[in-house]
Amino acid sequence: MIPQDFLKAIAAERSVSDSEIEVLSHALAGETITTIASCLNIRPEAVRKRLGEVYKKFHIAGAGPGKMAKLQQILVSQYQEHQTQIALEASGEELSLVGGTNKERQDWGEAPDVSIFYGRSEQLNTLKEWMVEDECRLVAVLGMGGIGKTALTVKFAQQAITEFDYIIWRSLRHAPSLKDLLDNLLHILSLRRTAYALTEVNEKISQLLSYFRHHRCLLILDSVETILKSGFLAGNYREEYEEYGDFFRRIGEEPHHSCLVLTSLEKPKEISLLEGKTMPVRSLLLKDLRAEEAGEIFKAKGLAEEDQWETLITLYRGNPLALKIIATTIRDLFGGQVSEFLKQNTLVFGDISGLLEQQFQRLSPLEQELLYWLAIERVPVGLQKLRQNMLLPVSQRELLEAVASLGRRSLIEKDPEKEESVFSLQPAVIEYVSDKIIEQVCTEIREVFKTKKTEKLVLLRSHALIQNSAEPTVKAAQIKYILAPIKDRLRRIFRSENRIQEYLTQIQPLLQGEPPLEVGYAMENVILLNTPTDI
Repeated sequence: MIPQDFLKAIAAERSVSDSEIEVLSHALAGETITTIASCLNIRPEAVRKRLGEVYKKFHIAGAGPGKMAKLQQILVSQYQEHQTQIALEASGEELSLVGGTNKERQDWGEAPDVSIFYGRSEQLNTLKEWMVEDECRLVAVLGMGGIGKTALTVKFAQQAITEFDYIIWRSLRHAPSLKDLLDNLLHILSLRRTAYALTEVNEKISQLLSYFRHHRCLLILDSVETILKSGFLAGNYREEYEEYGDFFRRIGEEPHHSCLVLTSLEKPKEISLLEGKTMPVRSLLLKDLRAEEAGEIFKAKGLAEEDQWETLITLYRGNPLALKIIATTIRDLFGGQVSEFLKQNTLVFGDISGLLEQQFQRLSPLEQELLYWLAIERVPVGLQKLRQNMLLPVSQRELLEAVASLGRRSLIEKDPEKEESVFSLQPAVIEYVSDKIIEQVCTEIREVFKTKKTEKLVLLRSHALIQNSAEPTVKAAQIKYILAPIKDRLRRIFRSENRIQEYLTQIQPLLQGEPPLEVGYAMENVILLNTPTDI
């Protein structure tokens, strides 16, 4: 039987009242509700209510007599852990999780090598302040792909080895179930000899939290976006991975002395709900490297023309991975001459394109529509203008949610110097999305040529390639970077200017018989494509 003093100690952690402890003690002894009510001189309904509160505080869901068995499992497991610690202290052994050496108290999993690491001293200091001094329980490191989230967390963990009893680094790239992840963690933290098997995920979380309370653990989960949904607003979980949300919530809410660090392209919704400047849950958004830090990458790659480096840093917004890719290309193809690369007027290719494609495919349809409009606009625009552009109206709530989601994904920029909230895309993203527009429009036109079915026109209906109301400089950019490249792509596809004009002319009468709302921007786009570029 579990001793009363231990039971009270555990109950104190869960804020269980004295009256609830009395009921719990009798229940663990196997007594029925009627017997408990008689012993305590209270009504059976009061016994049920107090037991219900106990189950809630121990995060035990479900119905029936199995709930008491689950509670007993949790308490017995924690009692056995407590007894193990007492035995270690009595024998004079080091009170650690897995034994004596630092190496044994570290499990780095698939953590990458960060022996070559540039800058980020300010961010490293912030993480140290949050996790070591403020003892934050849950920290999210967020940012675009390639911005250096993984490298930063590994570097921090290496520098913080003496601050934690145990360090575990795990990648979620292959999307393990929460049960499998917890089994792995508990196997490590229980001296690799868990004495009391747990079957429910909630029980496993409770057991992990018990270790987190008795030891200073640093757990890092990398690539959390793989358990989040694609095609929806940021932060929603994939089916069968919703339990991770409860896991993160409990880590952030319940008291303990450890820290869970997440890295992700987008912010899980639990972080948004729990975080605050003085709260034990916080998020760090990684932005561009400083010029002197990015310069170290260029020096290592042997680039010349140092006076041109700042231009590269600005174009790629200081993204470390993008800068490494582009520096290698400049070295290999242009002999290290930055000016020669800049003459090519292209920013997105190869691995950089793949990096952006990964994020684009995660977007909801409305988020993709907004990115298309921002790429067409070419300059910062406000919410009202975006809403006016849209062929099918959306509510203000839907628009705000989509823009906020794009912000959580670090895919849009907000001009802090303007009073009105205006949004834009960074240069590499503008070029990538413009290329998507060009490719999609040409595909749609080719499909209509083949099938004579105008329903194949999707983007041509929803977005105007050229805006007549745009400023002359913006209109010129739309022609140069969107309209003209579409025409060039069509020439490569059909290899005949006459064929292109013939097919485009045939599309117009097909559209004339459709309702205006269904036609959208398609008619004016087709006419533009069938008109000389110097309009």
